[in-house]
Amino acid sequence: MLFFFGLGRTRITTTPLAGVACAYCSAPNSVTATVFSRYFHVFWIPVIPLGKFSLTQCGHCKQVLEQKEMPAAYQAPVAAIQQQVRLPLTNYLALILLGAGVLFMLGVGLFSDKSSAAPAAEAPPATAKPTDTAANDAAVLPTAGAVYLMPMDAGRYSLMQVTKTTPDSVYFRITDPLRSAPSAAMITRALRDSVSAANEATAWQKKQWQTVRQFNKEFIRLR
Repeated sequence: MLFFFGLGRTRITTTPLAGVACAYCSAPNSVTATVFSRYFHVFWIPVIPLGKFSLTQCGHCKQVLEQKEMPAAYQAPVAAIQQQVRLPLTNYLALILLGAGVLFMLGVGLFSDKSSAAPAAEAPPATAKPTDTAANDAAVLPTAGAVYLMPMDAGRYSLMQVTKTTPDSVYFRITDPLRSAPSAAMITRALRDSVSAANEATAWQKKQWQTVRQFNKEFIRLR
């Protein structure tokens, strides 16, 4: 018997990167990020979800970059978008069908058993709602001079220093990717020597900043 199996992918979302200029042609607000899901399939039916990955494309020069090729200015907003979106239910199709089959067989067994006892009353659901401290922290815009650590791939990270804030935006400068531990001396040296001209004045809209702060737990303030 022949088995057809392999890897597949599904596009989840395509989102523009507000305030980001193309690293190749410098066209402003022309870059979009597309998030894909990856899964293992058998006979083209998704069986096991294998996570997500992202690509960026410039609408002006059509340059396409994989995540490991993206410059530092792309990395943070793309990571936030990728973390926020959920895997589509179709990636779990085989598991859903298996679960439906099990439930169906259990239902047939229960209905055929005439001597089954009446089900016990279910306890009422809990109504307590935990405080969302991440959401509260994200609602507060940072002050000028604050420094944040933005994780990337392969153990790398960038430092982001806020230069100013307005009611609608957060302006910052961002270092090139770093690897060494972020000590006080290293932070001072990196902000002085590792900020390229293209990353001197980058801005995120207020909503974009709050989304990154709320959903990326590794995006932390250093000072």
